[in-house]
Amino acid sequence: MEGLNRIDVTFYGRGGQGAVTAAQVLAEAAIHSGLFASAFPEYGAERRGAPVRAYVRIANQYLGIREPIERPDISVVFDVRLIDVFNVASITNPNGVIVINANDDYARQLMSRFKGKVVYVDAYGISMKYLGRAIVNTPMLGALLRVINMINIEVVKDLIKSTFRGRVGQLNADAIDEAYKAARVIP
Repeated sequence: MEGLNRIDVTFYGRGGQGAVTAAQVLAEAAIHSGLFASAFPEYGAERRGAPVRAYVRIANQYLGIREPIERPDISVVFDVRLIDVFNVASITNPNGVIVINANDDYARQLMSRFKGKVVYVDAYGISMKYLGRAIVNTPMLGALLRVINMINIEVVKDLIKSTFRGRVGQLNADAIDEAYKAARVIP
């Protein structure tokens, strides 16, 4: 029997940015890919703009764990101001990855506080281009898929298109594609 292969991902966003939806889509894509996955949110004050966390565990074997992830392998940060709110650089696995909605300068500053890899993308710019508003979940999924090799990008795009039908679904799939291509890795 094959050994356990598992990735723990935590999404850090603000209410209304789509972090919880992104976590659910990622988990569903993992399940469609033949893996085991669970996704669950953690809310503070339930209001638009309030900090939100969502957790996803993906594995090749069943995991009966349903508790918050304390040391994620991958942290996906929708807003740079949340780095300090959640102390992301300290709690992310030092051999892990931070995927962040940021520019090159901010990503390089973050490297001075984090020993793993940083992947950055201008998710705001991409979401404004395709969606006309700053809902960054699909661009952040695209950037995240650059570092998760367990899930195919086409599976995620198909799920998005079936969740958001018609033009909206296609625009979100296009945002995923562009972010996947635009994401940059700082080793």
